[in-house]
Amino acid sequence: MFKEKSEIKDFYKGRAARLAAEIAARKTRNRLFVAGELVAFVAAVAAFVAWASGGLRAPMLLLAFAMLAVYALVRRFDISNIRKTEHLEALRAYYIKEVEALDDNFSSFDDGSCYADPSHPFSFDLDIFGAGSLFQRICRCVTPGGRLALASSVSVLPKDKNTILMRQEAISELAAMEEWRAEWNSNATSNIPTVDMSKMERPAQESRDAASCGQRPPVIAYLAIIGFMASVVLAVIGVVPSSVPSMWAVAQLSVVIAITNRPLRRISQSGESLLRSLRGYIPLVEQACETSFESPLLLSLSRQLRGEDDAIEAFRELRRILDGYDRRGNLLGMVLFNILFLSDYFLVRRYRRWHSRYAARVGLWTDAISEIDSLVSMSTFRFDHPETVMPVIADGDTVVYSARELWHPFLGAKAVSNDFTIDHRNYYIITGANMAGKSTFLRAIGVNYVLAMAGMPVFAKEMTVGVFNLFTSMRTTDDLQHGVSYFNAELLRLKQLLQSIDDNPPCTLVILDEILKGTNSLDKLNGSRMFLEAVSKLPVSGVIATHDLELSRMADGNSRFHNYCFEIELGESVTYNYKITPGIAKNQNATFLLARILKSE
Repeated sequence: MFKEKSEIKDFYKGRAARLAAEIAARKTRNRLFVAGELVAFVAAVAAFVAWASGGLRAPMLLLAFAMLAVYALVRRFDISNIRKTEHLEALRAYYIKEVEALDDNFSSFDDGSCYADPSHPFSFDLDIFGAGSLFQRICRCVTPGGRLALASSVSVLPKDKNTILMRQEAISELAAMEEWRAEWNSNATSNIPTVDMSKMERPAQESRDAASCGQRPPVIAYLAIIGFMASVVLAVIGVVPSSVPSMWAVAQLSVVIAITNRPLRRISQSGESLLRSLRGYIPLVEQACETSFESPLLLSLSRQLRGEDDAIEAFRELRRILDGYDRRGNLLGMVLFNILFLSDYFLVRRYRRWHSRYAARVGLWTDAISEIDSLVSMSTFRFDHPETVMPVIADGDTVVYSARELWHPFLGAKAVSNDFTIDHRNYYIITGANMAGKSTFLRAIGVNYVLAMAGMPVFAKEMTVGVFNLFTSMRTTDDLQHGVSYFNAELLRLKQLLQSIDDNPPCTLVILDEILKGTNSLDKLNGSRMFLEAVSKLPVSGVIATHDLELSRMADGNSRFHNYCFEIELGESVTYNYKITPGIAKNQNATFLLARILKSE
């Protein structure tokens, strides 16, 4: 649809502007509705007063009821207009946030800090989680489960090609459905809380209490309602004393309170928050079920919602139950409706039936919504980055990684792209000066592989990758609280790497930035060489950045080791081109830059 991010930004701004105009018009309409309600209500009161005073009794009574009908109609339009306005405001907020994201302001989105784990095989080194992370750039999830599913997609690599291809197809389909995604994302304002399914799936006490209500024949309840109505009519016409309906009302209210008090209390203690959590899923379930998807993954998730028990009907019934529960907040109304209609009895009975029929399937439904939610985020990411491409996923069980014009997604327009290929069981030693681009390039390799495995587009002109394990060691830190020195932390990380290789056959790509930085130069060189020689006997490919030029000698006489570098130019100043080339770096900048600092002093 769009070829440039600037076009997407203009599109979002245009949508936000049109929505702002429509919101302003609806707010003006709202003021007119309020005025109409006031006029109709005052007119109805005046007509009733005129009727009570004895003048034009029949026309005034008719006018009073007509004005009440007008008031109810205008009020209905007003409520509908308010809800539509709130929805439009949520849509506008979505578009404004997307404009901010295109300006590299992601503060409105969850950064996934709760998923950060320094011991993870690669996520900590590659900035997958945390402020400004890959997760924060992608996440538009409106459900807690969606955020968890997205976090899993970018931190747990799939084991098979088919999973990736199905995600690619689903993400591509949703990326083309811009209005549908905007509608979905506007539900972020519902602030859906976490759903604790353990409360729903266990044999809930409130369900057993409710069953005591439900096991009584409902015909008794209906006869009680009819009997009270009849007593009122008979009292009005003088057949029975007026005390009869009064005593019936007190007795009926007492019985209802007695048999529903305990189950309602238990629902309030453990079930109400869960039900209200599920309430936020209602518009998402409706939107997902009412959409005809084409990709196999989305079709499967949609069928999961439309199974033996239809999720739409279940969640709509849930909404009706919650609406009834909310009405209990009005004490006068609760008393009146319990006397007239035994409302609490039927509320508990409906909850029991809902729990009995649907509780076991709610977890499957929320899981499906969560998966769709994560796919919506990833498809929005694709839509916002037309400069990306979908990678080709290679067959086989070897390390395959070939990219043309690869760059790091965080750098935007200032990124310098590079071509690079990693062959199975080959090792690439990258040298270069400080700030020449080694670490950024290593992260570009890793981050784009994570995107590819998640089914998302990559930041390259072309890319072909296989399905393999990934492990990085780039940001090792000490742990003084637990008495772990920096050097010991490095050793533990390398031990974890070897364990990861054993646990994740058949092959692994390792990305290492300065092996054994915590020891002296000679020890570091010997240890690094020994480690690489050992790893080269395993089904592993590696990309290793180092300042130690001597490590480059491993390529001498060994065809599986290759030297690459990021060279700089020294003149009046240091020139960085951030382009990777075959060979060993010749120029270093530390002495040069330090000399300039000392000279300036």
